[in-house]
Amino acid sequence: MNIDRINKTLIELCEIPSPSKYERPIADYILARINALGLDIVEDSAGYDLDGDTGNLIVKVDGNKSSPFLLTAHMDTVVPIGGLPDRINVNISDGVVHTDHNSILGADDKAGIAIALELLHHRIENVSDLHPLEIVFTVQEEIGARGAAYLDKNSISAKQGFVLDGDTPVGTVIVRAPHKLRYDLVVRGVAAHAALEPEKGVNAIGAISSVVNALPCGRIDNNTVTNYGIMQGGSATNVIPDRVDLVGELRGHDLAKVQFVQKQIQEITDHVLEDSRAAAEITWTPLYPGYSVSLNELCVQYFALACNKLDMQVDYITTDGGGDANPLNGAGVICVPFGLGMKAIHTNQEHIMLSDLHNAFHLLLECLIVT
Repeated sequence: MNIDRINKTLIELCEIPSPSKYERPIADYILARINALGLDIVEDSAGYDLDGDTGNLIVKVDGNKSSPFLLTAHMDTVVPIGGLPDRINVNISDGVVHTDHNSILGADDKAGIAIALELLHHRIENVSDLHPLEIVFTVQEEIGARGAAYLDKNSISAKQGFVLDGDTPVGTVIVRAPHKLRYDLVVRGVAAHAALEPEKGVNAIGAISSVVNALPCGRIDNNTVTNYGIMQGGSATNVIPDRVDLVGELRGHDLAKVQFVQKQIQEITDHVLEDSRAAAEITWTPLYPGYSVSLNELCVQYFALACNKLDMQVDYITTDGGGDANPLNGAGVICVPFGLGMKAIHTNQEHIMLSDLHNAFHLLLECLIVT
């Protein structure tokens, strides 16, 4: 590992804003770096088909005669309230990379990209006995792992891999993550002039308020959590609103329990509105499947052996979050998110220690050495 290079790569990546659907500047940076190494890279049609400006980038590198191994990192970041500046002010203090606290850092997942690019440099510059690699830089992870779900799995041959996107300590992998669904609840009333003919109206805001008060929200049990987070409706104070839209989500590790809560949300809505003149409809959209990866899978075994060799404590984590590993596992590519040590992601306090970045690189390299 070239320490100066990987540090510089991380800083340069983090300085470039790349919100979901607008990953082009980061993709161009990656393309330039990989072309300079003399490697071939392919961009798929995800940008066009997912209403963005960039597709997934796929790089394949030969290794020894063992099976290829998949690595992924996503190019997009969240968009915080207030948006992103044209260029992010990145600082290093006492070995910690952070911003001026006026924006996110984007180490989620620029740290993963930096490690993947450094690994490609290492592969070109050193004679090492590594697995053949298939590296995918995905788009739109932060809005539902859409790039990973779109990826044509026939474009890769790897059956095992690591997702370089863990906001967990170095030495951890996430072996269990939930199913996630979105629901769109529309409540319809009857519009009328609020002063002249209020009796003719049915207030959709009032109706949905009763529904919201009855719906489950928060942690239901140790495996299931739900939330409603967006509500839109109404046009003027002198008009009785005839439509309100509520958007929520449901996550759970037990699919049967998820389906039970789905049914419960529908039944509660119907019951609350049954004696009113308001009507409701709920549309459910599966965002990604859950997964549970056995500790006997090769990727987990490689990880454990590498941690032991480097005297790192191994930890297997269950999360209520989700990401690219969900659709990949759902498509039969067994993979686990690889802890990189980034902290306070999605906030202006986001940061990562350079020592964690370096340790994650060394650990990944050890995982990929064929023994």
